Amino acid sequence: MSAALLLIVTAMALGLWRARGKGWRDPAFWLQPFAALFLAMTVLPPSIPIDGSTLTVLTPGTSAEQRRALPWFAPLAALPGADVPLRADAVPDLATALRQHPQATALRIIGNGLPPRDQAASGKRGLRFDAAPEFGIVALDAPSTAKLGTQIVIGGRVAKPGWRVALHDPSGAQVDVATLDGEGGFRLSTIARAAGAVQFELRAFDAADLLIDKAAVPLIVTAGERLSLRYRAGTPDADAKYWRRWAQDAGLTVAYRAGLSAGVQLSADDASLTPEALAASDLLVIDDRAWLQLGADEKAALLAAVERGLGLILKASGSLDAAVGAEWATLGFATTPLDAPASLTLDHRLAMRERADFTAAPVTINEAANLTPLLRADDGALLAAWHAQGAGRIAIWRLLDSYRLVLAGDAARYAALWGDTLAQLGRPLPPPSAGPQTPSETWVDERATLCGLGAAASLLSPDGQTLPLSVRADGCAAAWPGESGWYRLQTGADTWPMYVRAADDARGLRANRDRDATLRLQRQPATDAAPVRIKVPLPRWPWFLAWLIVVSLLWWRERRA
Repeated sequence: MSAALLLIVTAMALGLWRARGKGWRDPAFWLQPFAALFLAMTVLPPSIPIDGSTLTVLTPGTSAEQRRALPWFAPLAALPGADVPLRADAVPDLATALRQHPQATALRIIGNGLPPRDQAASGKRGLRFDAAPEFGIVALDAPSTAKLGTQIVIGGRVAKPGWRVALHDPSGAQVDVATLDGEGGFRLSTIARAAGAVQFELRAFDAADLLIDKAAVPLIVTAGERLSLRYRAGTPDADAKYWRRWAQDAGLTVAYRAGLSAGVQLSADDASLTPEALAASDLLVIDDRAWLQLGADEKAALLAAVERGLGLILKASGSLDAAVGAEWATLGFATTPLDAPASLTLDHRLAMRERADFTAAPVTINEAANLTPLLRADDGALLAAWHAQGAGRIAIWRLLDSYRLVLAGDAARYAALWGDTLAQLGRPLPPPSAGPQTPSETWVDERATLCGLGAAASLLSPDGQTLPLSVRADGCAAAWPGESGWYRLQTGADTWPMYVRAADDARGLRANRDRDATLRLQRQPATDAAPVRIKVPLPRWPWFLAWLIVVSLLWWRERRA
């Protein structure tokens, strides 16, 4: 083809020479052959031999610096979502790129890393990973379930410490803002206010207050069980008053008794400690003054009930009587008296944004190996701890005025504090039935593997459409969700919720997931592998540019004539 073009242009040049009589002095005599040559090079660029044993693969997140450093004459492929340079081949997946470059014995991955669909395609080839910088919300630690009325604590990390992270509830209202630590870590909290499948959202803003990344926080809030509680106090106090009010408002059954004077007691329902009453209860709170008034038979019945699963909170309301301190020490709680009640704060434990002062009883809890901390002050002082006793749990509690949260207008945190406490110490409930295994993180148009399914399992999309599943013999099936939101996995009469993220949701988390998986795939290529020489065409655009310049000069000469 090049020879034919050259002959044609030569004939044209000879004709022009005869017509004008200028011969080789005519610029057209020299320019037209070069125009033909550059056009031929544009259509059929020459090839050069290169080492084709390494295939460079661009993935989403490849930075501009990484693109500028790409080799000019090396096999180059770009996966979906990555910016495609002119010299790269756009491919739908890694397997396609490897079929186009069968000689590749090693891979160089650039960007956020290989998505799940491409990780197995690398095979046993050597793999080097040049990771792109971290982006957005890169780590998230959030519960998947919560009890109604309890505190939800969400932690994580963003790529840059100078950012701001806010938490929004399902209505879109901002409920908390995080103060980042030196490494970009954050901690946010809110209260589970409604039962069911809910969706909170994290939003990360940069120093200019521009939205950089967002991540949904899906959560299943359960209403919990209706617990039966008992409270025995030596005398009425404000803490017991607000505790009873909270428990009753939460729908719990509360039996209360407090002494007023010798032989006079304030009672609400039957707060007796008979074996039958304790067997029907889930938790008992008793302070040191009421403990001192218990008879030997009541103590024996109480400890026997704890062995069978009852939760027990021993509450210090002041300086402990020597006899009470000795008996509580035999139960596993050694204490040391203090001269006066201690002032403390709980800003960190309760994720409070404004300082609030509390008071603890003038005793310290001597920490032991068998004790599990339940509540600490911001200075690290132990305020509550528990240990297992048979099937039940016994705890000691020295915080005197948790009701100050209610007086400060923060009843939700008060409810969360005591809701978490009861959840840990109450009578153990039967374990829930094991459901199917669903992926912890799923994005739209990604393969989701579901296991533990029956033959008639199906997936119900957020818009109500039923998506049948092809269940294998091992009880597993694959699904490719096409829209974001809450799905329902139906297995017989049971239904299990599953959340699918939108394609643009939690981009930092998705990139970090792919980055970690690709780092695990890194391996050195075989040392005995010989370089594979292949021929690749030179870029077309320099030849086209040269042809355009020559043709422009010819046009300018004719135009001038």
